[in-house]
Amino acid sequence: MAKQTFTTGQVLTAAQMTSLQQTAMLGGAASAKTASYTLVAADAGTAISMSNASATTITVNTALFAAGDVVNITNLGAGTCTITAGTATVNTAASLALAQYESGVLEFISTSSAVFVKSAGASANSMTLLSTTTLSGTSTTISSISQDYTNLAIYISAPLYSAAAALRVKLYNNNNSKTSGVFGSTAASISSGYIDFANTTTQADTITSWLELKQYTTNNIGIAGGHYGGTTALSSVFAGADSGGGVNGMTSIVVTTVAGTSTFSSGTCRIYGVK
Repeated sequence: MAKQTFTTGQVLTAAQMTSLQQTAMLGGAASAKTASYTLVAADAGTAISMSNASATTITVNTALFAAGDVVNITNLGAGTCTITAGTATVNTAASLALAQYESGVLEFISTSSAVFVKSAGASANSMTLLSTTTLSGTSTTISSISQDYTNLAIYISAPLYSAAAALRVKLYNNNNSKTSGVFGSTAASISSGYIDFANTTTQADTITSWLELKQYTTNNIGIAGGHYGGTTALSSVFAGADSGGGVNGMTSIVVTTVAGTSTFSSGTCRIYGVK
């Protein structure tokens, strides 16, 4: 129920009392949205949820709300929901962008100005699991990587059928291979869009690799990684930068075995987003 004006002597209904209690507890009547939305006066005292796989906005205009009005906003969708100043002013000490399952309160201090108070969510450097993919055959593609994080952390655990096989991680930027890079170790190298990890074991075994892609949504990506070759000790560690590819963020990776000469018997690739 939206904000109401009461008169002296008026008897409140049960619904009105419930609405007042919800608002006092920073709740309010639920209003579900699935597309970008512009607030209206009736939204005062309500709880708006947004659910969309793509990016959306909630726009705030002037002359609709009074000082003291609040609107609660929660993003349920995978796409970022951004609180956007239309004709009104919106200030915040945090961010106006809500990732999935983040929320905040829009508090109006005048008819033309509001403060967005973001609820405590994931702390800086916290990791969110974005995907878990089972590896199979000679190649597995992981696409549609979220662009809503600062860094990516990628962990690969891959048993191989054949002995002394190598794991190759192929990085893509909107289907354009990343083609240049400089690394601090020759144990792992980049060439024609591939990062190769040498497996030094002499038998089929589980190899484990990790990558961290720093600022992966830009055109210049810092890359660090390491690789354990089955039963052997750490066989390669590297760090460097990649400046090849297109102008957009990295959206997919391909995990392969070298030249398709061996296959993954099982294994997983987990991708985490880092704020």
